Amino acid sequence: MKPKLFLTIAALYFLLGAVPSIIAPALNYYLDAGTSTYSLHVLRATTCLLAGLGVVYWLARNAEPSLARDAIFMGSAIGFGLNVIFMVLAGLSPDGVGITWGIAAVNLLFAIGFFVVGRANMSTAAA
Repeated sequence: MKPKLFLTIAALYFLLGAVPSIIAPALNYYLDAGTSTYSLHVLRATTCLLAGLGVVYWLARNAEPSLARDAIFMGSAIGFGLNVIFMVLAGLSPDGVGITWGIAAVNLLFAIGFFVVGRANMSTAAA
């Protein structure tokens, strides 16, 4: 897969997921009515970071091979890989939610994709 297409898909995944989470985190995260205002603000703050990554992917989609683009791909592969580990742990917890497994599966595909597409399109510049 071409890096441009992959980064476009990743950008849309983050941006389309982040906007509803910022607007209505209780609905998007399946929280109950008793969730504290503090927790909602922390979820929004975290989601804003994800929206920022979506913008990075969107702006980097047309980038030529470079050390910066390599860093985006490898850093994202590691980030998504770690996310999968914690999503699996969340799914295995007694109060886990069923959608956790779907998110873990999608994020595993992104982890693999960032690694494979990034490795196949690494720049030739020396670090």
